[in-house]
Amino acid sequence: MTEKIRRHPIAALLVWFFTVGQLLAFLPRIAEAQGLQLSMPLFVTASNLIGLLLPALVLTWLCDGRAGLRALRDRILIWRRNPWWYVFAVVVVPLGGLVLALLLAGPPGASGPVITAAVLQGLVLQTVLGLITSNLWEEVAWTGFVQVRLQQRHGALRAALLTAPLFALQHAALVAGGSFAATLVLLLVLTLLAIPFRAVTGWLYNRTSSLLLVGLFHAVGNAVAVREWPGDGMLPLLFPGENFGPVHLLVSAVVGVIVIAATRGRLGEGPRRSRSAAAAGAPAPGRAGGQD
Repeated sequence: MTEKIRRHPIAALLVWFFTVGQLLAFLPRIAEAQGLQLSMPLFVTASNLIGLLLPALVLTWLCDGRAGLRALRDRILIWRRNPWWYVFAVVVVPLGGLVLALLLAGPPGASGPVITAAVLQGLVLQTVLGLITSNLWEEVAWTGFVQVRLQQRHGALRAALLTAPLFALQHAALVAGGSFAATLVLLLVLTLLAIPFRAVTGWLYNRTSSLLLVGLFHAVGNAVAVREWPGDGMLPLLFPGENFGPVHLLVSAVVGVIVIAATRGRLGEGPRRSRSAAAAGAPAPGRAGGQD
């Protein structure tokens, strides 16, 4: 069994996540059907930690040993990168989301204190909490484990294409609640938007080798428009009477399409490495660890 898991680590992670992990995510929906109330954000966080991070760590250890775990840890902790990467991760989606909101709803009727709260509480605080509790660990699994291995076999763009529907299905519990047809349509739309999003995460990782930056980009996007614990994101606070839905996903998708076009589908991918080297996070030849 252990040898089979070593040969198919991605399949092993998916089996664990889409059973144990998704069961945790769907518990609030199951409880709701019984007239009970459970915290969806709490169980989604548990799903990410137990369903994604835990198997990613265990499988990395099984496949690549302690050296692989150390390499994964190093990729999580990499932070010394050109400041422009942080500008990209922190500014692009919030700015694009704000521009789109202004086009759809006009200027907000918010006072100075509300604008300050939208930035500090809605964007900054939500980003920090999302990064620490959930989004970084999601990207350790999706980018640092699944997408890295798929990229070595199929190339960066195909890896993004293959990861996108899996990433979309991860959010099934969040979009469920209506009819089966409505949920199916939402998952299809989410999958289409996830393709360029996964392209951005792959490009950002290939250029920086930093899972921290990838997780930060993910967390900032969520903090723009998503309503979740412990409060509303930036746009809901600025426009309390409006519902912009997945505006952050739309902006991320536009950025992803631009990245795909600008890199001609390479997404910053360096020369191919052996699968074991890719899994262990060894730098690609001639790339100097993405220092630019």
